[in-house]
Amino acid sequence: MAGRIILGILLALALLLAVLLTVPVKLRFSYEDGAPQLWVRYGPVRRRIFPALEKEEKSSSKIKKKKKPSKKKEKTDKPAKKKAGINREQILYALEKLPPILGRALQRTGRSIRVRPLKVYVLVAGRDPADTALLYGQLEAALHGALPLLERAVWIEDQDIRLFLDFSVREADVIADVGVSLRPGSLVWIALRAGGSLLKWFLGFRKLAYPLPKETDGKPVKPDQTAKEANAEHEAA
Repeated sequence: MAGRIILGILLALALLLAVLLTVPVKLRFSYEDGAPQLWVRYGPVRRRIFPALEKEEKSSSKIKKKKKPSKKKEKTDKPAKKKAGINREQILYALEKLPPILGRALQRTGRSIRVRPLKVYVLVAGRDPADTALLYGQLEAALHGALPLLERAVWIEDQDIRLFLDFSVREADVIADVGVSLRPGSLVWIALRAGGSLLKWFLGFRKLAYPLPKETDGKPVKPDQTAKEANAEHEAA
């Protein structure tokens, strides 16, 4: 009798696990005005995991508890911090590091992944017009070379990728809206194959972001110094 009960429990757990593995995981990533967001949906549950909701809830509760600031304090308030933007170093870093990582991640799982939408708009700009034009050409070549491979590897719907060249702007910018649907098994495989590399790439990508800190280890950053140059000087010191 006890053996039948245990067997029934094991069968029920196996059935539940099989059902859970068939429910697709849906990821939705967006980037606009220097603010990335990542949402995850599994069945009826939908949650934003970046930026974390807990931090916002705590900060909002603290703001409600605080008294209204006086007029004197309002005058001395500092201007809001400029949000980070996409720069040339970040774009080149992504072109160099991201394709091989994605290639490893899509091995054996590519055709089970659905991408909808895939909307990416890139404003190519910079301080030097010659470098900006060169970067635009590199992006065009990379796009025409990588996009057909990506289309053969995964299912893509609602695709719209555009590049814009502007010599009157000093900083590049990106607007992105990407949705990915995949099975939990595929997600585990991708995490095992390329999860660490993707995390390392993302952290390196963020280190190159603007705006730069006013000083690094007590040394002021030069006005025209790029994030890459500031980090290099910091590592050398």
